[in-house]
Amino acid sequence: MIKSASSLYAINHADIGKQIANHIERGCQLAPKHPLVFFRADDIAVPSRQFHQLVECFQKNKLPLCLATVPAWLTERRLRELRRLTGANNNQWYWHQHGRVHRNFETDGKKQEFGPARTRSEIQTSLTQGRKRLEHLLDKDFHPVFTPPWNRCGIDTLQSLVDLNYRAISRSKGAQPETIDFLPDYQVNVDLHTRREATPQLALDNLLKEIEQGVGSGLCGIMIHHQRMNSAALLLLDILLGLIKSNRKLVPVHFGDLPMQK
Repeated sequence: MIKSASSLYAINHADIGKQIANHIERGCQLAPKHPLVFFRADDIAVPSRQFHQLVECFQKNKLPLCLATVPAWLTERRLRELRRLTGANNNQWYWHQHGRVHRNFETDGKKQEFGPARTRSEIQTSLTQGRKRLEHLLDKDFHPVFTPPWNRCGIDTLQSLVDLNYRAISRSKGAQPETIDFLPDYQVNVDLHTRREATPQLALDNLLKEIEQGVGSGLCGIMIHHQRMNSAALLLLDILLGLIKSNRKLVPVHFGDLPMQK
C-alpha cells in the first residue's frame, strides 16, 4: 500500500538529472574532501511491491543501503521473503534497529517512541527487547546502530544506547538533544519522501538545496520511505543513484564504513 506521496511526485521528473548533477557539483566544491554519501531506508520489515522496487533500484546501481528495521514487525516468514528479494550480497545491506514497536508514547508534542514520556528503565527494556529480537532473526547480519522512529529521542535514550553498547545513532540534521560522548550520530540531511511542501516546484527547489548542502557538509545522508514511493519517486531515486555512482568525487558508504564507538 502506498502512503500519501509528497507533492514533489505529483509530476514526472524525467528531465531532472541535469539539475541534480549541478547541485551535487556545487556541493562537491564546498566539501573539504571527497564527500561521503549514505542512504537510509526506514520502516523495514514487511515485504511489499514498493520494497521490491527499492531493492531492485539499489541492486541495479550497485550502491549500499542502510535498512532501519522495526523489530516488532519482523517475523521469520517476512525475513525469508525480504532475503529472497535482497539476494545473497549481504555486504550491500546494513541491517540495524529502528525503534522496537514504532509507536508513539507521547501525549503532547511531536511523536516519539523513545522520548520523555518513558522512564530510562522502560527505554532500556524496550531497546534490549528489540535488539535481542533482531539479533535472533538476523544473526550476524544485525548491526547495533539505532535509528529512532520519527528521528527523535530523549537524553535518557542517548545515554541508554551508550550503556547498552550501541555503536552509533542516526537521526535528522540538527536533532536535539545533541548526541553524547562515545555515540556518533550519522544524521540524514536529505529527505526524499516525507516532504510537506504545498507545490511540486517548492519541493524540488528545497530538495536540490538539501542535496547541495548535504554533499557540501562532507557527509550526505539521504532518507528513504519506500511506502511513499510512486512511479515518479522511483524514477527520481534511480536518477539520483545513477548520478552518485558515476560521480568520482563522491564516496558511497553505509554505516559500517564510518567511524564508530568500539
